[in-house]
Amino acid sequence: MKPSHLLTLSTFSSLASLAAADWQFRSRPDLSIPKLNITVPANRQAVGKGLIFVAPYEGYLDGHKGPIQPGAYIYRDDGELVWSGLGYHAGWVSNFRPDDWNGKPHLRAFQGTLDPVRGGRMYGFHTLLGNDYQVAKIVSVGSHRLVSAHEFRIVGGKTALIETPIPRTVSLRRWGGDDEQNWIISGGLQEIDIESGEVLFEWESFDHVDPKYSAFPLDFGEGLPGSGRNESHAWNYFHVNSVDKDDEGNYLVSARHIGAVFKINGTSGDIIWQLGGLNGGSSFSISDEDRFAYQHHARFRGRSRDGTIETLSLFDNGAYSASVKTHPFSRARIIQINHTDGTAKAIQTFDAPDGLSAHTQGSIQILPNDNAFVNWGEAGAVTEFSPEGEVLFHSYLDSEPVGSLVQSYRGFRAEWTATPAEEPAVVAFNVDNGPGLDIYVSWNGDTETRIWRFYGRSEEESQPVLLGEVERSGFETHAKLREVPAEVAFVSAESLGSSGEVLRRARVVRISSDDGRPSSPLPLNPQADRIEEL
Repeated sequence: MKPSHLLTLSTFSSLASLAAADWQFRSRPDLSIPKLNITVPANRQAVGKGLIFVAPYEGYLDGHKGPIQPGAYIYRDDGELVWSGLGYHAGWVSNFRPDDWNGKPHLRAFQGTLDPVRGGRMYGFHTLLGNDYQVAKIVSVGSHRLVSAHEFRIVGGKTALIETPIPRTVSLRRWGGDDEQNWIISGGLQEIDIESGEVLFEWESFDHVDPKYSAFPLDFGEGLPGSGRNESHAWNYFHVNSVDKDDEGNYLVSARHIGAVFKINGTSGDIIWQLGGLNGGSSFSISDEDRFAYQHHARFRGRSRDGTIETLSLFDNGAYSASVKTHPFSRARIIQINHTDGTAKAIQTFDAPDGLSAHTQGSIQILPNDNAFVNWGEAGAVTEFSPEGEVLFHSYLDSEPVGSLVQSYRGFRAEWTATPAEEPAVVAFNVDNGPGLDIYVSWNGDTETRIWRFYGRSEEESQPVLLGEVERSGFETHAKLREVPAEVAFVSAESLGSSGEVLRRARVVRISSDDGRPSSPLPLNPQADRIEEL
């Protein structure tokens, strides 16, 4: 039933002026979110299904400022906010995306600390949130190891692959160190049972890969990162930044500081093969054009029936820093290994738009429709490509003036539905004491609301009177009621799903005569007053 009151609806458009680095929501004034700067709007006929999952944060080099509220975020590909993870995770957040655990969809993420001074070392734990955004599981590792951010991948809906850096004491003289250089980080991984915490497999690089192959120099400076003079500055010669597992039980490990990817026997831990290597060691010959360096996010993609051909994907940073580069820009690549002739070649390459060079971080996701969704790491952008390499969508993770300083460890597109445990937020204003009313309502993380219905009351506990309803529009819906009964002093809202069922009710709030606007207008989106007659 729709009442006769005429309502209008205004929505915050995603294609806002670049003058503002964040939005302001009337119902959630506490949120100042990164605003996507979309330079290639999504081709609706060709992009994959689902939402965008990123965790923008500020760069840590001198002069980087970054988003006001870094953290985990979900967006539509038109830039509209779906969920702000502010307050749901503590500290620095990365590796954020949906995944299935025990047959149910969850959000997984790392949360903890980031220490850029010591080579980007990160310590914390991994979290699984249910589709109500409540904590379902805190995931750590065994063997008294520290948990780092680089990998948290759920396998078979039951186990997790987690990267674990392992400090070890060993004389570094054989690799050019002096008598006081005795600390090294052995790159480690564990596969654990998520429910019980049991360690099912454990591996560390120092037992299998000689540090002589490292492209990360042993720093001789006193107390500097990588100097090997104490645990805090241990030589990070290997640097695991991704782990995957195939259907035969073997593991794929990316070692950024070797510039190589290793296939590990899932029983013995022995190395089956090495792909790449800045200082040699590759099991395969690779042309100069197909070489990669300082890579991230290596994933198994397939294997021929006879096992002679293997395919994998990886993010080819092509750079370690502004001064250390093997390629002028970063690329996402699909690589084919031929065991018959001992060669490896890139069979698909997705070049970074605008010549972006990501010195750190990055990811490539192959979507169900075979599109490639690429996150450009330190460069702070995401792109969706067709299988042929056409750019179907491209966005920077925040708009100027801070957009070029924003980054995300990984980024993904995935389908996700959620009904948040937190209640909807609603505010109502009657500024000019006229017969009308402005109501703003939002429900952080909600994907299911189709209609917002509003009620009025003369007293907080009095019988409600139906005021009207509007179609949901974006994160925050603005309903403008042109006429309401004079005795209405309180309002409330309820969320309706696609079948008209009530999903959740918001608390009753008093109508305010102050809409909270500052005397000088905020730099809001100038397109925010698009009106639709209902």
